[in-house]
Amino acid sequence: MIKKVSAFAAALMLLFGVQAQSTKTQVRQRAEGSQSAQAQIETLPVEAFAKRIASKGVVLVDVRSAKEFADGHLKGATNIVWGDDFERQWNAVGIGKQTTVALYCRGGRRSKAAAEALAKMGYKVVNLDGGIMAWRKAGKPVAK
Repeated sequence: MIKKVSAFAAALMLLFGVQAQSTKTQVRQRAEGSQSAQAQIETLPVEAFAKRIASKGVVLVDVRSAKEFADGHLKGATNIVWGDDFERQWNAVGIGKQTTVALYCRGGRRSKAAAEALAKMGYKVVNLDGGIMAWRKAGKPVAK
């Protein structure tokens, strides 16, 4: 009887040990996936962002609301509103994954979230640190 209990206990320890290892592996893989997505996102200050959007192969996207966009936006920007419908809107525009996407919003939070989503989809993303508020504070022009 003692041998059966010992064998059962050993089996349980083995089972839980393997499950714990599997969970650790899953957590590590998620963290690595998150780091690789982060590696595809570059957050730049205003001057560096301005230089980047002036280069070839970069698409400029404003993720603010349509009203915010109409109140003033960076020249040449496409408005794709960040929210529940973002991925459908994004896919409808048809931007290729070989293109660098430059994102901005009002202060940087929405564009950061959109950047993370796009990085997970395989895009290389540049995010404007501080959003259009920082852009305006630096004296950069906006279009209406």
